[in-house]
Amino acid sequence: MNNKMRGAVLLPLIGLNLGWFVFMSAAFAGLFESDGYYSGPMGDVYNMGTEIRLSTYLFLGGIALFSVLASIAHRRADHLYHSAGAHDLAARAAFRFATLAVIVGLVSGAIFAISVFLGSFSNYGGTTTPLGRFLGVYLPILLATVLVVLVLLRATVFRKTAPSAARAGAVHAASVHATTGNSEVATDPEVKKALALGLSLPIVTTAFAMILGLMFWDLQNRDLSSWTWVIIQSVIAFGIIAGTSYSAKAVKAVVGAHGSVSGAIGAANLNFVLSIIFGAIVTLMSFTMGFSAMSELKWRSVITPTPKTILNNVDANWLFVDLAPTYVLLVLVSVAVFFSLTARHGKAAKAEAK
Repeated sequence: MNNKMRGAVLLPLIGLNLGWFVFMSAAFAGLFESDGYYSGPMGDVYNMGTEIRLSTYLFLGGIALFSVLASIAHRRADHLYHSAGAHDLAARAAFRFATLAVIVGLVSGAIFAISVFLGSFSNYGGTTTPLGRFLGVYLPILLATVLVVLVLLRATVFRKTAPSAARAGAVHAASVHATTGNSEVATDPEVKKALALGLSLPIVTTAFAMILGLMFWDLQNRDLSSWTWVIIQSVIAFGIIAGTSYSAKAVKAVVGAHGSVSGAIGAANLNFVLSIIFGAIVTLMSFTMGFSAMSELKWRSVITPTPKTILNNVDANWLFVDLAPTYVLLVLVSVAVFFSLTARHGKAAKAEAK
């Protein structure tokens, strides 16, 4: 393994070590931002802590530091791997390690955004301000989203090497050139646009859905109705379906030119995985919220429920406000998964049939 390959392996490790120090600094800062119940002269008092937390930005900074260095390492390892060829085991190992580091960075950024989103609900009735909400919650989510999207696009769409040509060899590259008139199909602006949208739309819409949910949470006095969850999941479903559609468009354009671009396949696979995760989570939400709606019938406004009081609680408000949206979530899952799968495989199936 030469020095350039060592550097590609070393960069993520440097980012990991620097990130550790940043994370420890964030944990230390968090000691002065702690919230919880404290004993006071009038009894236990809940202190929600500050809205804008230094620890939040330090955690994000540590993730960004690691992700950026991993992205740089991936770019270098990618170039070395496809210059040396697939037979070079050292180059392949460096490339795989850098790819793993990028994936860890992407997952860390996504977990951070979700953690900030979920943590913003646990203020137990504490007051918030628009500026504090923006700087303490919305901005960190937006910054994490930008980080994830940029690192993801840099590792896929905007790669400077041509993985398909490196794997298939110069003969295949020449045939692509003869068929399309271009040395590399991936340089087509329309293909790049479709790839960028296919990769970024699910992430951007998910971030928007989280911020939208928090806005509803604030406007609805620290509560989210079942219909609000339908709106949030509809936004996410739209992003996945649109992302799948653009990914399929990129794959079709490349395959139609007798080529193969890993970014197009990766975008399609990403949206396929997201559709499966989305389907599993929202299906679980549908059943859980449905059970919760049923339990409302038992305990609403009564101490000792009886069959009569339970039946009396079955009214239009319960049916359309509590129960109906839980089923709409399940319908949403069915529609989203269906269109994602048809966008991914529909045209291919038709081609095979012909």
